[in-house]
Amino acid sequence: MVDVMEKSTDKIGRIISIFKDYWQHALALSIFLLIVGVVYWRDLEILANEAFHSEALSHVLLMPFFVGVLLYWKRDAFKAALAFNSLEKKSEKIFFDELVGLSLCLIAFLVYWYGSHTFYPLEYHLLSLPIFVAGAVLVLFNLKALKAFAIPLVLLVFLVPLPSEVAYTLGGSLANLNTQVSYTLLKGLGVPVALNTTYGSPTITLAKPQGMPIPFTIGVACSGIYMLTAFFMFAVFLAAIVQAPLLKKALIFILGFAVFEVLNIVRITSIVSAAYFLSEEIAMLIFHSAAGLILTFIGIFITLGLSEKLLGIKVATGKAGTPPCPECIKLQEKFWNFCLNCGRFFNPFRRKPSKIFWTKLTLLLIGCCLISLSVNAPVFVISKETMEVTSWEGTTEVLPQIPEHSLVFLYRDTDYERIAKQDASLVYAYFPANLSKPVTYVLISVANSISNLHSWEVCLISWQTAHGRYPLVEVLASKDIQLLEGKQLIARYLVFYDSREKYTQFTLYWYERATFKIGATVQQRFVRISLVILVWKASSHQQYESQLLELGDAVAQHWKPIKTQSLLSLGIPAQQALLAFSTALIVVTKMAQYTRDWRKRINNLKIFNNIASPTDKLVLQTLTELGKTKGAATTAEISSAIKNKTGKTAKFERLVERLNRLREYGFIKMDIAMSDNSPILVWKSLVSL
Repeated sequence: MVDVMEKSTDKIGRIISIFKDYWQHALALSIFLLIVGVVYWRDLEILANEAFHSEALSHVLLMPFFVGVLLYWKRDAFKAALAFNSLEKKSEKIFFDELVGLSLCLIAFLVYWYGSHTFYPLEYHLLSLPIFVAGAVLVLFNLKALKAFAIPLVLLVFLVPLPSEVAYTLGGSLANLNTQVSYTLLKGLGVPVALNTTYGSPTITLAKPQGMPIPFTIGVACSGIYMLTAFFMFAVFLAAIVQAPLLKKALIFILGFAVFEVLNIVRITSIVSAAYFLSEEIAMLIFHSAAGLILTFIGIFITLGLSEKLLGIKVATGKAGTPPCPECIKLQEKFWNFCLNCGRFFNPFRRKPSKIFWTKLTLLLIGCCLISLSVNAPVFVISKETMEVTSWEGTTEVLPQIPEHSLVFLYRDTDYERIAKQDASLVYAYFPANLSKPVTYVLISVANSISNLHSWEVCLISWQTAHGRYPLVEVLASKDIQLLEGKQLIARYLVFYDSREKYTQFTLYWYERATFKIGATVQQRFVRISLVILVWKASSHQQYESQLLELGDAVAQHWKPIKTQSLLSLGIPAQQALLAFSTALIVVTKMAQYTRDWRKRINNLKIFNNIASPTDKLVLQTLTELGKTKGAATTAEISSAIKNKTGKTAKFERLVERLNRLREYGFIKMDIAMSDNSPILVWKSLVSL
């Protein structure tokens, strides 16, 4: 009993000790995440909802794992980048990283603001996220710290939803290829199938001895495009943690693409075979419902195995296990961060964050809070009040009564609701009192995911071209239009001509978020509102556009949107001018610094060649030669090379003194290199002898 209590006390003591050592680091990380959350919480909320409801973004659920592992994997490189500051020369570029970081943050804000004024705000907002994080890292730390976290930042790009046009185009091509190969395999196995690719998605029709033929349509979701997106994200992660040449890392992508294509062909073949030998219900339940997620993990493990066997890539790499040199103990006792001899990093991360760091972190938090509060630009327009709906059938509460127009509920498209996985698909009509004006139809679609509310362009154009067909319509006009004066509600105006039915359709549509109360149930949903005018003989496009805008304003106002123009947004030209000024200042400062260093190096080199001692010349020449073969070298490697040349051992203290002197002349520099995922301090030559 006493032993148990002592062990428990020791554990509690260790936990308290760890908390005392690292609580400031944990607090700083929490504030940094808070800064990102303050700016992007609306976007991340929608993204999380889409990840749980849409297969197209299911790979986002793996993002925290990949980024977390990479941050842990690169922790020593990050800590070494911070410790390296104490060894760098203090010069006029002390605020250079901060200036570049602020410029990146400003670029991110401009991209964010621009996206809020387009029809695709979520994509632009998420595209600005890695730019903003990179800028914040530069402001708080330095360029080397940013390089350490470069791959996690690249992974953040996968948060951006793949454009529907791209997804359907690539998915259609993959679907056609996979279906052709699967059909050939099924015929070889003796399964009675027929292939139809003349209209719509490619379809494999299974003829069973008893019963009706069973069609298997391979659409975009079954093409494997979403599995490939998850794989490419994993491939970037894998390329960051393996030890291999750049060419072999590139081959991982090619190898993985082939593996996932084979797996998707096997998936399609298995579904049809299971329906033939077992039943259609078993095939769709076992081989279709869970096959995508299962095959993604299977493909990842197969790619890992083949990368090790075929490419000789070390997937499970560890830190360098080289023993410390005699100088390590001496320098570590003097509280140095690196060994100046072998370059070993001592990993002293118990150092508390500096006052300058806390100041920059606080100012960054305050600035982001002020910007977020003043911009007030949610991703989608949000309805201010709860829409009370008695029932989806026949309801007219969701639309306003407009003078000189009669509002009529036409029907609820339940078939489309089932196919598109929507809560409601309602069709209304505004009949004008003036019979010379055309009828305006209003289509309202309600769903728990944006992905289930397809745009008109996807349905009429991208979906067709993805399956090798011509678009159903000819687009005559397509542009973004701002509704409600003084509001930031961006709608899409689309005009197209249907050559088969010989009519022209004028469409104005936009997306909103709204809270619906149906009985005792309160639900927040995404809504697509479309206003449509059908004309068989279009004389003046401007007439119908004006009619749509007038009715669109009335409908949008009925939903009481919350998305007002901010005072800060009105100052965008000033911010663009500030960005241009800061960019010019960065370029001028960097060019001036480079020119000054180059002149200093050239002048010093002339003097050095005339009056320098033979030993100093030998050290510089040795490092330059090592740089041509290795790129950089530690002090111990330089000493070993000198010994091989002269047969004499250079004293450590004298060699470091000479290297520092050459560094002051501008001939060499200190840097950090990675060896087996461990940072080491190296010297690099800046001259050619």
